[in-house]
Amino acid sequence: MAKSYFLNAENLASLSKDVSVPSYDRDQIKTSILHIGVSNFHRSHQAYYVHELIDKYNELNYGICGVDLLESDRRIYSVLKDQDGLYTHFTKENNGAHKVKIIGSIVEYFYAPENPLAVIEKMANPEIEIISMTIAEDGYLLKKITGEFDINHPEVIEDIKNPFSPKTVFGYLTQSFKLRKLRNLPGCTILSCDNIKSNGDTMKQSLLNYVNKTEPELLDWILKNTSFPNTMVDRITPITNSTDIQTLKADFNIDDQWPVVCGGFSQWVIEDQFIHQRPVWDKVGVEYTDNIVPYENLKLRLLNASHTILGILGTLHGYKTVYETASDPDFMLFLKEFLDEEVTPTLVDSDVKTIENYKNNLAFRFQNPYLNDQLFRICQESSAKIPLFILPTVKYQLENSKQVKKAAFVIAAWAKYNDGLDDNGIPYDIIDEMSGTLIRTAALSIQNPMKFIEIKSIFEDLSENETFTTYYLEALSQLREQKVKDCLQNWIAN
Repeated sequence: MAKSYFLNAENLASLSKDVSVPSYDRDQIKTSILHIGVSNFHRSHQAYYVHELIDKYNELNYGICGVDLLESDRRIYSVLKDQDGLYTHFTKENNGAHKVKIIGSIVEYFYAPENPLAVIEKMANPEIEIISMTIAEDGYLLKKITGEFDINHPEVIEDIKNPFSPKTVFGYLTQSFKLRKLRNLPGCTILSCDNIKSNGDTMKQSLLNYVNKTEPELLDWILKNTSFPNTMVDRITPITNSTDIQTLKADFNIDDQWPVVCGGFSQWVIEDQFIHQRPVWDKVGVEYTDNIVPYENLKLRLLNASHTILGILGTLHGYKTVYETASDPDFMLFLKEFLDEEVTPTLVDSDVKTIENYKNNLAFRFQNPYLNDQLFRICQESSAKIPLFILPTVKYQLENSKQVKKAAFVIAAWAKYNDGLDDNGIPYDIIDEMSGTLIRTAALSIQNPMKFIEIKSIFEDLSENETFTTYYLEALSQLREQKVKDCLQNWIAN
């Protein structure tokens, strides 16, 4: 085996000619973007687009300063600091064409728990024109039932007590904006990059609620000096595993402690609402729009809902990956019928051709044999995902007296999923902040089948809808007595 080179700035020139490396001088880059949450997704998506713009068009004013807030982020911070912010972007296409590219757009990096004041100062720096974030659904601290910001969340209470050592993104934003106001500095654009409906509007309202509680004199300044564009982000990004790390060593001589693996398809749509000059990201495929809603609904109700459904049903059957589940005709036929019969009628802002193309592309993306996308990743925090990805479809369909049969089956399967055993009797972990409630009510639903959908914080008053509950009870009864694959075949046939 040829020698592999530890990935850092010094070793870039020693890497294989088959590896694309930054063509630009990273020391010349200005960091005008501060990104909170340097996740795998951020590295496969936003940081990739920024790299492409710098690399292809020498746009040196768009470098990224990464910031991580959580104790669980310590490892990725340590890895990327050791690697001078560099990492491998490992794209895997369905046809086996794999592309390896070293991304160099992250040129500064802070680990907030080590020095929160330094992070606040950096966020207040007038050179930072965009503060973007990938903080996942739970990072928005929203109440389950209403979707409103939880001002009484324990982390918010902690931030109020210790404003200069915050735990939440809201605490950091508030203190940095306070400094900008005191120093008579310009504001910036806040760019949410998460699977939250109306993510920019949601972040704005949540921040204003936080500021109204903690620094009310700052409200007017924020309203006049910041903007919160809504966005839609899309790229399938599995958890990095040891096989990927070893493949890069063996085939490309790259010793990268934490590469990022992703599918070939990528999309980023942003509302054109920037405080400063709009970034020229459209040069590298980013779409700007005046109306994010059609893009958002396609993504959340088709892609994210499909992922969740394959995750739950596939896990019950005993599958481990999205590819396995998506290669099973029974699962894909059920999914196709759900999308055609129950989701498509809700997509009133998109034309038929766009919807059909999107659905066809989904199947292709899910059936990528080279993406080892684990179902347990898809199923994590389902209590935050199902209200965002599936229940809006149920609500629309019921309000319009349309079909909800397959959605009811999915919710029944989720109840069964929370038993924690697949159809082979093999246990799996349920990773969810509501796991205690989910597991308990799933167990109680064996005797009282309605118990699970009486969780108000998730389902609101859905248990009172006779149309839905009739299908739900029938599905749950079948799932308790038969294997999920047999139930699917029966559900499709009828």
